[in-house]
Order: sequence, then C-alpha cells, then structure tokens
Amino acid sequence: MRIISSPLQGYTDSAWRVAHAVIFGGVDNYVAPFVRVERGEVRRRELLDINPERNPGIDLTPQILAAPPAEVEMMLSAVNELGYRHVSVNLGCPHPPLTRRHRGAGMLPFPDEVEQLFTTLAGHPEMTYSVKMRLGLDNELQWRAIMPLLPIIKPTDVTVHFRTATQQYRGEALREMLPEVAGEIRYPLIYNGDVTTVDEIRQITEAVPSLSGVMIGRGLVANPAMIAPERATAENYRDFHSRLYDAYSQRLTGGDHQLLTKLQSLWEYLLPNADRRARKAIRKATNLDKYHHAIENLFDTL
Repeated sequence: MRIISSPLQGYTDSAWRVAHAVIFGGVDNYVAPFVRVERGEVRRRELLDINPERNPGIDLTPQILAAPPAEVEMMLSAVNELGYRHVSVNLGCPHPPLTRRHRGAGMLPFPDEVEQLFTTLAGHPEMTYSVKMRLGLDNELQWRAIMPLLPIIKPTDVTVHFRTATQQYRGEALREMLPEVAGEIRYPLIYNGDVTTVDEIRQITEAVPSLSGVMIGRGLVANPAMIAPERATAENYRDFHSRLYDAYSQRLTGGDHQLLTKLQSLWEYLLPNADRRARKAIRKATNLDKYHHAIENLFDTL
C-alpha cells in the first residue's frame, strides 16, 4: 500500500516536501502542484519548484494541468528538459477560473476534449503518465465517460478524489462510491479525499483491498506526523518550522512582509488542535518578532 502526498497549491512546495521527508517521512511519493501555461509560457516559478536540485532525496512526480494540446506540448517539453519521464495529469483542479476554461476538472464533462488530451499525451512515447481526477465537475457520475479513454495513455495509476469539482472541499467525500469506481477501473486505483488518520487508511483499504494506494492532502499538511505518529514531538515540529523558515527566507525576495505572510499561511492548516490563543497570536502577528514570539509560545504548549 503506497502513501502519496497530494499536491496542495501554495503549501506542498519543494521546501515543505523536503522538510517533511527529512523530519517525518512515511510518504512513498510526493506529487508536486501542477505546472501550467500562463501568458503563452510555462510558469517559471512552478518549474523552479520541481527542479531536482530543490527536491533532493525524495521521489517526486511533477504534475501538468489538463489543458488544450498546444499548452500540453509546452508543459511536457518543459518537464522533459528537467529530466522527468513520468508526470501526473491533473483532471481534478476545482478552481473556477480554470474549470470555466475547460482546464483541470473543467474538462471532465467533455470526453471529446479528454480524448484529444490523451491522444496528445500518447504522442510522446518517451513519457509515462498517471492521472489525478475528481468524480466529475458538477455530477458525480461524469467519471464513467472517462474510463473508456484511459487505454489511450495506459496510466500507471489513477487517483480519484471522491468529490465533484463544484463541491470544492466542502462536505464529506463520497466514499460510498469507492467500490463502484474500483469495480469499473482497469488500472491501479489510488483513493483521495478526507483522509486524516491512519485508522481511516486502514478502513479504506479493508473496504477495498485492491486499492494501490492512498493519497493524502490537507490531512498531511495539518498533521505532518500523521503517518509516523511517534515523530509528533515539539522538537520535530520546531525543526520542521525552522527548515521552512530558512528556505523561505532565502527564496522570497519581497522583504519581511512577504515572508511573514507566507509563514502565517502555513497555519491555515498546520496543527489545528494546538493552543487556540497561540494560533490566534500567530495569525495576528504584524512583524516577524511578534511571529517568533507566538510560535515559541505555541511550541511550548505541545
């Protein structure tokens, strides 16, 4: 049973991935947030994030956003130049500005567009692919029309997030549909959606023993020690935060305010059950000194 770190835009970047692998571990593969084309070129910061030099010692899968063929060609060329021969194809992004343009999960109601996408991918025999998708854009049965198209690219595995894109991350994942999807798919299936504990992983895999793996997103960002609970110590959380602080200090060039904003964003998910007053002080900190003081208070309560 493989444990895979799900990409979470703005959180699971290279700094987070490397720090997590070193301090907590337990993850077999990290999938990077998707690469996309913007204003006629592949976004450079996303390519920088998947540069192997920034991801030492981890098994990383780059991801490209499902998009029209011309953009797909550009993304494949860019990741290929970095030395990657396997990518994840994102048919699951629920962000409305992208889905309205038939990108990510916005392509799911249009099997002809997915077929065109897969045909473009199949034109690169030097590459192999995995697929990450939702049940549908606005209907939880739209996945069915995609299944007959998968043989075009013969994916190594298919990850299904058991929500529609219009659900975003609201409500509960439609886990009751897992047996049906597992019965229909002909490729290794990876479950994604609302996995927050090791016990839940056990329940999911016992319900469908044929699963190839479980992908964890927000649950792992909130609790980095989820897969290795014996490593959930104040010392390790301090070390984890310190590594992130050092990495962002070096990479962000917008001064203290940009660094503070980036660090505060971590706490939108991280350690949600930690001391409430300390977490509030972190969010309210107006400079790095106040932030450091609030952080130390929080770690002292762990």
